[in-house]
Amino acid sequence: MAGFEVIVRPAVFPNIRPAPPRVLPPEDDPTQGFAVISGSGGKLIDLSHNWSVSLSRQKTQHKETTRQVDKEKVKQVDKKGKINEKNYIEVERLKKVRLETPQGPIKVIYADPPKADNIETIQSDVTREAGSGGDAGGSSSP
Repeated sequence: MAGFEVIVRPAVFPNIRPAPPRVLPPEDDPTQGFAVISGSGGKLIDLSHNWSVSLSRQKTQHKETTRQVDKEKVKQVDKKGKINEKNYIEVERLKKVRLETPQGPIKVIYADPPKADNIETIQSDVTREAGSGGDAGGSSSP
């Protein structure tokens, strides 16, 4: 059996060959006024995009030590623009405040609002220390 030869051929299955390119129908004549929507078939599109946001806050203790206010009288203005002298409220407008923080003192200064005819200043630059007179923390209790 010296003349017996074995010939081995690889088996080629038809499903491993590339598919023939798709034949698209011809586009319509644009003069007919019909829109043609076509695509390249169903493919999975994977976008490698990642976005992340991280936020952390550290709550620091701010302790108010002093505040400077203007005591003002705000009078009512009716729809016609006339000022009613008899109907008013008294308010304190904050001008400056000093805060103590672990990093050191902070001084906050507020801008003056524009002058108005219905606002009358009763006392200017009234300074209060924390724990004296009124509550320097901005809240009041009955």
